[in-house]
Amino acid sequence: MRKVLSSTAGATFHEETPTFTINIRKEVIELIYKLAPSWYVIVNVMHASEKELLLCCEWSHYFDRLKNPAVQMPKIEKNCPTLYGIFRGKDPDGVVDMYDHADSYLFGYRIQAPNNGALIENITREVVEAGLKLANKNLQVYRELFDNPPFPAWKDALNEVWN
Repeated sequence: MRKVLSSTAGATFHEETPTFTINIRKEVIELIYKLAPSWYVIVNVMHASEKELLLCCEWSHYFDRLKNPAVQMPKIEKNCPTLYGIFRGKDPDGVVDMYDHADSYLFGYRIQAPNNGALIENITREVVEAGLKLANKNLQVYRELFDNPPFPAWKDALNEVWN
């Protein structure tokens, strides 16, 4: 699973979809959204259950900086309201944080699988649109952390979320 941001696409774009492509890996399918040259957002798609898909973006160990939530969360709430909402489970789009995949932070959500078949059969327009919504949410968190970091070291460490 690749991290949320990448300077390389890792796949070829079709002329009909110059800002979107997919990459099939052994364990996941990557939805790759091109923002600008050398600026890509990676949304990973996998089966959560027989009838659900998990769409997620990996932030690696970036949020290991959250050592003392009682002290740090008020500052995060003030500076990064989108991130705060995700951490508190109050994101209006249902994005939640998950810290149970190989000790990495994942932001994502579960959606109903369009088909009960193979993962590739579930990559429909609705899944691509849900992935774009998640990509935009992760970009919003990144921008909050970049423009108004709750702590100075958090801005300097944003390079950790790039592949």
